[in-house]
Amino acid sequence: MNISTVAVELAEELVDQLLPPADMPPACFGFNPQLGRRLAEAKTRLDRLERDATSRDLAALEAARVEFALASRAIADELIASGLHAGAGND
Repeated sequence: MNISTVAVELAEELVDQLLPPADMPPACFGFNPQLGRRLAEAKTRLDRLERDATSRDLAALEAARVEFALASRAIADELIASGLHAGAGND
C-alpha cells in the first residue's frame, strides 16, 4: 500500500466521524455581534498600523491601541454581565 492510498483511506474514515460538541458557555450564544465587529475592526486597524513601518503615525497607532483595549473591555464586560465568569473560581 503506498502513501497516497493510506492517506485516502484515513481521510474517508475521518469524514464520517462526528465532532464532539464544543464546550461553550451559554453566555457566548447571546454574544453581541456589534461588539465582536468593533473588536475585529479595531484589531484590523491596529495590525495595519503596526505593519506600516514607513509612515509610523504614532498618534494613530496609540489611538488604535486604545480602541482595541476599549473594545476588548466592552466584550469582557458583556461576558461577565451575562455570567460567563461565574463558577470559574478566579475572581
